[in-house]
Amino acid sequence: MVDDERLHGGTTVGAEDLHKAGLNAAGSAERSPMWLLIIVLLNIVPGLEKITVLNTFATSEECQTERNRIAFEMAVAYPTDRDFVIACRLNPKHSS
Repeated sequence: MVDDERLHGGTTVGAEDLHKAGLNAAGSAERSPMWLLIIVLLNIVPGLEKITVLNTFATSEECQTERNRIAFEMAVAYPTDRDFVIACRLNPKHSS
């Protein structure tokens, strides 16, 4: 199961609320991060949101570096669980 408290430092949101979380969590447009590092649960788990924002970054490169680190650690910690995806996504606020 993917329920490591170290990974849940960010805002927890449902899939339909990802846009709203990006707007609320980032603050004003002038200083908001453009990239969201997220974990997506591929199975429905009662009590857990499908998408959780783990962190925010100014650049895609910063986000990818952290994504790679977390994905490696998760693979070591949970070698048989493949029911999640760690990904970088453009903050919905910046996609328009």
